[in-house]
Amino acid sequence: MFLYYPAVRAKPGEFAACGRLPPRYQRYVCPRFVVPPPTEADPEKGRVPTLDEIAYMMGDRLGKSWPHRRAFLDPQFAAEALGDEGVTTLFRIATRANSRLLPVLTISDLSNPARRALIRDGDVRAGIYMDFEQVDPAALVETVGEAGLRPAQCILFVDFTGAPLGVDFATNIGGIFDQLGGVAQWNKIVYQASAYPEKLPVGANERTLIARAEWTTFQAALEETGVQPDRLAYGDFGADCGRMVFPNGKGGGRPRPHLRYTGKTHTLVVRGSDSGAFTPTMREVCKQIIESEHYCGRRFSYADDRIWRNAKGMTDTCGDATGWRELNTAHHLVRVVRDLGAMSGIEFEDDALAEYSEQDSLF
Repeated sequence: MFLYYPAVRAKPGEFAACGRLPPRYQRYVCPRFVVPPPTEADPEKGRVPTLDEIAYMMGDRLGKSWPHRRAFLDPQFAAEALGDEGVTTLFRIATRANSRLLPVLTISDLSNPARRALIRDGDVRAGIYMDFEQVDPAALVETVGEAGLRPAQCILFVDFTGAPLGVDFATNIGGIFDQLGGVAQWNKIVYQASAYPEKLPVGANERTLIARAEWTTFQAALEETGVQPDRLAYGDFGADCGRMVFPNGKGGGRPRPHLRYTGKTHTLVVRGSDSGAFTPTMREVCKQIIESEHYCGRRFSYADDRIWRNAKGMTDTCGDATGWRELNTAHHLVRVVRDLGAMSGIEFEDDALAEYSEQDSLF
């Protein structure tokens, strides 16, 4: 079965979604947590964290949500602000929380002694990130060697953000896989893409469907490459777009209440009203989700059960923007693992469901 390498923002909602996945799904998931730059207010602190706080927050959240399984920490968006010393501190604390945590390095990082010092011991020692337009297989092999790495110790993350996803482009993707696989035996070549728009694709009180082109493109690319499937892996950006843009810390205004619900072929995006209290607005959003043909049922994931209970008015609150991101991510992760499992004939059991009793009216 293909392993799943989602790239997710290292934020509370995404950490919670990963941490609450049942173990039968976690074993197939290897997250790439992308550290936000220190310009964005943290939801738990309600302000922009200090550089020291970023390191300790990452460590604390990893320890609570993903303490034992392999994961990657990608500091590329925060590295300039943190500096070499800050990045080193970040990884020192994070790897105490998860000894299997690996760094993600850019090509230029491989020439930086401070970044190279982050490379771990073991059979897999680092992830290497590259934009698909930057792929230069021969130069990559040379740079990896100069950094003291063997290709088999590296997992390559090839980001196809900005590419014209679709069957027509699958040949190009297969060609990139072939070029990379032809120069060295990498541990894994991870495809990463997202068809989700960079801007919220619906207005208030609207809904729409977004085709999962990143998924269908990957499947088409498999038909176009000679690289053995066990050397490839699938990745996307969770229920989010591929181009990560972070607020500048000046305040993002009122959150736009909506959910992104990943179906088999499309993502259903439902947005509520831009005015009024969040809880009744999100109850209506959840109601539209469970009444849609795309809803997978309460037992599909804990997020699906929570969406159902929100819709039925069985929760005190429908949460905040962090909680909505958690629901989006938690359902999406299960959807993708099940889709990857289906390619190998693997089926997953539904979650056990706690039954809820409803008291009859006393009057």
